[in-house]
Amino acid sequence: MKSTWTARIVTVMALSIALGAGVAHATTVVWHKTPISLDLVVGVEQMVRLPQDGAVGLPPELSNAQVFRTLVTGGTVYWTALEPFEGKRIKVRLDSGDYLLFDVTARTEKSPPATREVIQVVMSGDTAGNEQRSGGAGADRQNPASLFELIRYAAQELYSPARLVAPLPGVRPVPVGLKGNQTALYDQGQHQGLIVQAHKAWAVEGLYVTAFIVTNGHSHRLLLDNRKVRHAPGARRSGVAPHFIASAFFNTALEPRGQPGNRTTLFIVTAQPIRSVVRGH
Repeated sequence: MKSTWTARIVTVMALSIALGAGVAHATTVVWHKTPISLDLVVGVEQMVRLPQDGAVGLPPELSNAQVFRTLVTGGTVYWTALEPFEGKRIKVRLDSGDYLLFDVTARTEKSPPATREVIQVVMSGDTAGNEQRSGGAGADRQNPASLFELIRYAAQELYSPARLVAPLPGVRPVPVGLKGNQTALYDQGQHQGLIVQAHKAWAVEGLYVTAFIVTNGHSHRLLLDNRKVRHAPGARRSGVAPHFIASAFFNTALEPRGQPGNRTTLFIVTAQPIRSVVRGH
C-alpha cells in the first residue's frame, strides 16, 4: 500500500483519537510502583484508562460527593473535582490484585478547558515483556510510546517510502489473527456495504495497533464517522471494552465502489492483541 501519498501523513499526524464519549489525545503512563501525579481542574472530567477493570478507594476527604465525583466502568475511571484540594492519594485495586496509586490535586481555573487529556496506564511488566521479546530494543527509551506515535508509525509503514518512516524504539510486527470481513467493527446501520479486512499489526510497550483496510462497496460516496467504530456487534460506540483504547481513520471520505479513493485504513489501538479484544466477529 506504499504510495506517493506521503503528504497525507500530515493528516494522520493531526488526527484526534476517539476515546469513549469524546475526542481527546492520550498520554501513556507506565506504572513503576511510584504514585502517578494527577492535577485536576475543578469541574472538568478526567478520564483514566486502566490496564484492566478495578475498584477505586478514596480517602475520607474525597468521599464527599460535594467535593469529588468518581465512576469506574469497563476498565476506565472518570474523576471530577467539584472543589479545589491539595494532594490526596487514591488507591485503585485492579482485578488482578495489583494496586495503582494516584497522588491527586485539584485547582480552579478562570477559563477551564472543555476536556482534559486522557491518561492511559500500562503495567511496567507489559513494557518489560515487550522489550524482552523484541531483543531489548527500546530498553534505553525514557518515555513510553503514546497512542499518537503508534498510529503515526503504522500510517507511515503503510503509506510512506521506507526511508521516510520515523523509527519507534521497541516496535515490532505481530500476527493479526483475524480473517474475513470484520464488518461488525463499524456501525453501518441498515446499509451493509463496507468491507473491513485486517491487514497488519504492530506492538510496542503494552500497546497494539492494527490496520484494517476499509473498502466502500456502495455505489455512492461515503463519509466515515470514527464514533461508529465498535469493538463488538452490540456496541454503540468505540472504547467500551476494557482493552479497546482508540481508533482513527486515515481518510474519512470514500469514493463509490470501483473508483479511485474508495479505500482507506482504520487504525485500532488496543491493550491486548486484536484477536483477543474483538469479540463476536
